[in-house]
Amino acid sequence: MRLKSLEIQLPWPETLLIQDLRSYVVEELGSFGEPVRWAITSISSFSEPECIRQLNIEAVVLII
Repeated sequence: MRLKSLEIQLPWPETLLIQDLRSYVVEELGSFGEPVRWAITSISSFSEPECIRQLNIEAVVLII
C-alpha cells in the first residue's frame, strides 16, 4: 500500500447540484485509489459557446 498525491481537474456538469458534489468527487477519485483526504481548491468558469465549470481538486489517495 502507498499514498499518492494528486491535483486533477473535473468538469462540473450543469445538472449536478451543489449538494451532490461530495459524492461526485469521491466517486471520480475512486478511479485513482481510495480517497483519504481531498479538497476543492478552486472553481473555474469558461463561457465559450456555453458555460463550462471546472473543479480543481487536490487529493491524497491510498493505492492498494
